[in-house]
Amino acid sequence: MLLMGDEVRRTQGGNNNAYCQDNEISWFDWSLLDEHPDVLRFLKHLLSFRLKRDAAEEEGLSLNELLRRGQIQWHGVKLNRPDWGEHSHSLACKARSIRGDF
Repeated sequence: MLLMGDEVRRTQGGNNNAYCQDNEISWFDWSLLDEHPDVLRFLKHLLSFRLKRDAAEEEGLSLNELLRRGQIQWHGVKLNRPDWGEHSHSLACKARSIRGDF
């Protein structure tokens, strides 16, 4: 799940309940756009890819439905062994569309 600011590595200092705060924890820091353009660019491409993928024949499907119906294999440093740990720096996926395309 992507939340506002994830596209530029925004953090709330570990606070997962910042919705009711009106201070630096919940504010969006616009300077992060300049600090992390690579992450922003990656997520823009990912969203664009998602919108184009299967759109012609599968209109109206949510991202969750596309993920359920598609085939995704997660990998870490070793094939088929993703490391979801806090200190992991490597994560990859192989996605096959509903039609069976990569």
